[in-house]
Amino acid sequence: MVELIKVSKSYPPDIIALENISLSITTGEMFFVIGKSGAGKTTLLKLISNMEPPNSGLIEVAGNDLRLLRGIKLAKLRQRIGVAYQDFKLLLDRTVAENIAISMEVSYKQPSQIQKRVKSLLDQLQLADKHNSITGELSRGEQQRVTLARAVANSPALLLVDEPTGNLDGETTGRVMDLLKKSNNSGATVVIATHDESIFKKSNRRIMELQRGKIVSLKEACLS
Repeated sequence: MVELIKVSKSYPPDIIALENISLSITTGEMFFVIGKSGAGKTTLLKLISNMEPPNSGLIEVAGNDLRLLRGIKLAKLRQRIGVAYQDFKLLLDRTVAENIAISMEVSYKQPSQIQKRVKSLLDQLQLADKHNSITGELSRGEQQRVTLARAVANSPALLLVDEPTGNLDGETTGRVMDLLKKSNNSGATVVIATHDESIFKKSNRRIMELQRGKIVSLKEACLS
């Protein structure tokens, strides 16, 4: 699903965010990217989602070389990718339901199908009473859950999640991880950037650690 070959990214004047990253993420895998703040986790997700280009190296997503995608082909690929941003990027003057529905509306889903999916996601994340609430009036933890619901709503083939549990208590963290695992079990490739040990410490998934933009370890999945 994701292939990076010798990918580097820097920002002016001389900040090296990622250096010589080579990585393959298999279709249907749940993959953790860990590391302290500033390690390069968010930058990695931005490159995979084509929000930003690398300075050098090759990035392929679902067999598509991101350097070559334009117009309709790029739009179609983006419809297959769900992203839960660390800074949320919600429409704060719209309702919770409207925010979650957006990704499905641009894919021309039926209104009845959209309503059913929105209700289901709000129930799973204990936000049923926030359906018609203005998103800007929610707490940060609630906004974080809305961001995640929007990312998974359209059943993406690739789900990129940046620090999904940063503002959540233990019980809500469990609900968020259950939703991500459910998406993964339905066939989505899920990439989670986090420094929250509670969600990956006992995981049997592959875990890659970044430090100062470099891969310092890659723990292979435990198949037992």
